[in-house]
Amino acid sequence: MLMNFTTNNENISSHVKKFSHQFKIGGILQACGACKQKGIKVMKVFHYLNSLLWCNITMNRDQRTRNHGNPVRKDTCHRFLQSVLTDWNKFLSLLAKAIIYKSFIPLRRKDCEGKEKPFFLIADDSSYYRNRSKKVELFAKNWDHALGRYYKGFRMLTLAWTDGISVLPVAFCNMSTCNIKNRLNEAKTFCGKKQESFGYRIRQLAQQKMNDTLIDLIEVANAAKLRAKYVLCDKWFSSPVTIFSILNTDHEVICMLKNSSTYYVHEGNRRTLKQIFSILVDADRVQRKLDRKAGKRKGKPRKFLFSTIISLVNKKEGTAKEVKLVFVRNRNKKSEFLSILCTDTGLTEDQVIEFYGCRWGVILLFHTCKSFLRLQKSTQSLDYSEIQSFVLKAKHRDHHVPVFDALLAEPQ
Repeated sequence: MLMNFTTNNENISSHVKKFSHQFKIGGILQACGACKQKGIKVMKVFHYLNSLLWCNITMNRDQRTRNHGNPVRKDTCHRFLQSVLTDWNKFLSLLAKAIIYKSFIPLRRKDCEGKEKPFFLIADDSSYYRNRSKKVELFAKNWDHALGRYYKGFRMLTLAWTDGISVLPVAFCNMSTCNIKNRLNEAKTFCGKKQESFGYRIRQLAQQKMNDTLIDLIEVANAAKLRAKYVLCDKWFSSPVTIFSILNTDHEVICMLKNSSTYYVHEGNRRTLKQIFSILVDADRVQRKLDRKAGKRKGKPRKFLFSTIISLVNKKEGTAKEVKLVFVRNRNKKSEFLSILCTDTGLTEDQVIEFYGCRWGVILLFHTCKSFLRLQKSTQSLDYSEIQSFVLKAKHRDHHVPVFDALLAEPQ
């Protein structure tokens, strides 16, 4: 449907303005620190950049080949994108809140137990390649876990909101690395009041450990008052320190656990996941023998193998919390198991598995941004703030695709 509109600039521009008016983007930009520096208004620059996204054309090509009397020039766009005063994470979270309360809150769904499904925050990261670059600010040598090799670029840490079906990005940070040896370029220096700006803070977050930066992104979602009860995350965020930090933000955690040497308290003893799993297997064998002797029939097949209650220990504060541990079979290798941890012990095993499955939406978000929205090829800028802004443009287009499609489908 979108390709039919790529040759009609006026039509696309009108729909972009209608979307901006519906969700009051002008007020959101003003609240996030976006202000006019020279003659062109902020909303004119914003509308122009968004129209380019839907027209599937770069800014340079548009200004060289088209003659549509647009007063917004290339230098104006670069100043707008490189501004360190605009808090883009706050913009993304406030826009997500506006879309959620107007479009998604009324559409509540039920889970496998017939109860109203809660809302979730999803934390995950994806690779952002800039292999051919040399002077990009803060880009570093990172490890790609999917391909098993090093690359030059960033790790795009993203926090998204989901109701189980729809996914909206809330906050993000292009992570460099906390290891100075792997950091190929350093950040530019800030003086005076600019050290209080968003540009300075996001550069500091990019040089932290990713688990620490995640807590700051969750605080952005809390500041926007987004409704979400659980945080869904992968095994890279499953350390006890990170789990307790997320619990301190008033969210429950559902995450996959690493099959490592981390110890958990099970039945009063410190055990690893393998040891806990072997104990549950032995107990299940004994129980099946007793059931056969008693003549009991087998019940319905379960989605999970075993589940148990363990204690998670916070060594820093010396506290412990009871959590539910659910073991499921690894479909890729049936001789192995996967373990899901849930800090809400009131959920059933089926609910834990169903809720964790909602994390798949953020993977589709990454594929959409990279494959269809030209995320990694949208800019060749060397400035970190401009790269951050271009990533937001791609996420912002994916942000309002469900609503914008409805506007495009309206009869003219």
